[in-house]
Formats: sequence, C-alpha cells, structure tokens
Amino acid sequence: MKKIIPLILSTLLLTSCSGPDSSGGVEFSKTANVFPFGSCRGSGYQTHSTEETTCGWVTVDENNYYIMPVAKLSNADLYGAKLRDADLRDAYLRDAYLSNADLSGAYLYGARLTGADLSHANLSDASLNRADLTGADLSGADLTGAYLRHADLTGAYLAGVKANSRTICPNAYRWGTSGNDCGF
Repeated sequence: MKKIIPLILSTLLLTSCSGPDSSGGVEFSKTANVFPFGSCRGSGYQTHSTEETTCGWVTVDENNYYIMPVAKLSNADLYGAKLRDADLRDAYLRDAYLSNADLSGAYLYGARLTGADLSHANLSDASLNRADLTGADLSGADLTGAYLRHADLTGAYLAGVKANSRTICPNAYRWGTSGNDCGF
C-alpha cells in the first residue's frame, strides 16, 4: 500500500505537467515564440528553435505584440522596442508609436506605416522598399544605409533625419547625390 501511493502521486504530477499535446512531455509555452525566435507563421505555431527567425512575441509596457510578416499592429505602442532585424514585411503599423525603437536591419518591405511615430527610431540598414510612410513622423530617425526604394514619404515629417551615402531614396538615387528625392 505504501508503494502504491507514491506511484499514484508521481503519475498525477506527470500528467499535470503535460501540455495539451498529450505526449506526456512538458510544454515550453513560457519560452516558445519569444522574439526573435518565434514562428513567422503566427502565434498559433510554436517553435522551440535556437535559430533567430526574426518573429515572435515582444512585451512593451505590459502589452504583448506578435512580430511577424503581415502583422496587424495599428496603434501599437512599441516605444523603445528592440526589434532589430524584425520581419515585418507587409505589416500594418498605421498610427503605431515606434519612437526610439530599434528597427535596424528590419525587413519592412511594403509595410503600411501611415501616420506612425518613428521619431528617433533606429532604422539603419532597414529595408523600407515600397513602405507607405505617408504622414509618418521620422524626425531624428536614423536612416543610414536604409533602403527606401519606391517608399511613399508624402507628408512625412523629416526634420533631423540621419542618412549617408548608403541610404537609397524612393527614386533609387543615393542620398547626397544630385536628383535624389529623399526630402531630407
């Protein structure tokens, strides 16, 4: 009888630690899909990879956001978020607050950033090809080496933007060369 009780208790403890996968293994939900190691297919797909995928959950001011291609992050408050090399192609970031965020090397191809606050954001080496930056606040943003080919900067606030000869303007001319249409 004394041997049966510990056996029953250990069985109960093992099943209480099991996740919904029914395999009997412990689920890694607390660490799964944390940026930059999450699934780029969405929050419903867990990864337990040690390789950087440039997607996953990020927590900013107690709010959780899932960073991935085609993410819907309109009005998101990502002030100061560390999203280096994030994969946000075709993401919807209208009116998002990204001031002081680190988006260096981020892939923002076709992202909709209309009205977004990107003031003082680090966008160095970011791919903003075809990004809609209409009315966005880019004041003081670091765009050194950024790729802005075909980006829409109509009405964007561009005071104090940092750029260099590696920055590619919307018309594919390099910043600082004659004929570029960067506007900063």
